[in-house]
Amino acid sequence: MVRSTILRGTLLLFLACAGIVSWSYWQDPPFWRRWWNILTHLEPDHMDFRPTVAVGGGPVLELPVAKPDGLTVAPAALREAERYAAEFDSYALVVVHWGVVQTEWYAPGWDRNRLTQSQSMMKTLAALALGAAIADGYVRSVDEPVATYLPEWAGDSRGAIRIRDLLQMTSGLAQARFTLNPFAQDSAFRFLNSSDRAAVYLRTPAVMPPAREFDYNDLDAALVGLIVQRATGRPWSEWLDGKIWRPMGGQRAEVWLDRDGEGATTMTACCMLAPTMDWVRVGLLMKDRGMVRGVPVLPAAWIDAMLTPSPAYPGYGYFTWLGSGMGDKQLRPDDRERPQTEPFLAPDLFMLLGRGGQRVYVSRELDLVIVRLGPHNGMEPLKAGWDNSRLPNIIVRGLKGAGP
Repeated sequence: MVRSTILRGTLLLFLACAGIVSWSYWQDPPFWRRWWNILTHLEPDHMDFRPTVAVGGGPVLELPVAKPDGLTVAPAALREAERYAAEFDSYALVVVHWGVVQTEWYAPGWDRNRLTQSQSMMKTLAALALGAAIADGYVRSVDEPVATYLPEWAGDSRGAIRIRDLLQMTSGLAQARFTLNPFAQDSAFRFLNSSDRAAVYLRTPAVMPPAREFDYNDLDAALVGLIVQRATGRPWSEWLDGKIWRPMGGQRAEVWLDRDGEGATTMTACCMLAPTMDWVRVGLLMKDRGMVRGVPVLPAAWIDAMLTPSPAYPGYGYFTWLGSGMGDKQLRPDDRERPQTEPFLAPDLFMLLGRGGQRVYVSRELDLVIVRLGPHNGMEPLKAGWDNSRLPNIIVRGLKGAGP
């Protein structure tokens, strides 16, 4: 009798759990498929971001390549930088000085046409896309309240957050939790992989007033992308393609959608799929204050605003890291991304920074762009011991007659 009762209870519990899982699955099948795909594919270069949409593919801006006797960076410095890149399992390292490629190094199996995953370097593209929307009059100012474009927050305290607060990571909005629990509605997995990302973004509560504290939050960049899409009335990918990617001469790349069809939301906090040289082109665009070979693509004043330190943290502008202000204030004890053994030797250095050591280092003063890409997937994609100042400082020390 007791055994029969236990078996019956166990069966009922199993059926109840199966019912809950089945109900949750059919609420958002793409989320569950993506969640399972992530858990079962932890290879460092795994990329399955379906669905995606292509950008670029028009005339490509090719850069001149220095001949051995025309290098403006000492060969010994280039070889040292390549060795450092290889030591940290990098996929690619490109150094451009005075607009000329000094080295274009790839690990075995990688080349200039293979797509890599940007991680959070995508956030800087969200800021660039917003700059184009402001220049064209679709968005009036970074001091507009977000409720102008997110009417769901009208009459809500969150609606008073300014676009500037999003750009400077001072929105005061809650962080998505890291948890493997697929039922959690406030998880990073849900934020990234839901088939209706906008709904996930808009149900996020505030935890503090805006403009008070720097709090690096993927949601801020995601909301900027949503604002651009709503303000322009065009898919974010189409806006990026027409206003930035093709004008800068980008190769074919891809952005990640939450679903197919009209109304899809592009993930603008991470995960641009692009070849290495396109990140070089983004760096050059910012170095040259929005110009591409003398043709204005974005207003110089917008690029300058992106590189202006935030009042809350001098190491950050608009979705762009500023080397002179980074210091160690924001480092966690387990942070592998930003520790550095010495100051950056280029005082004006700024960077695009993504998890796993995805980097675009830029110095306008030295006319220098350095791109390093590497493993992006898994729990700890960046090998312990990474020094965030090492690559740029190796190259700066190797500049011929153009040091700091």
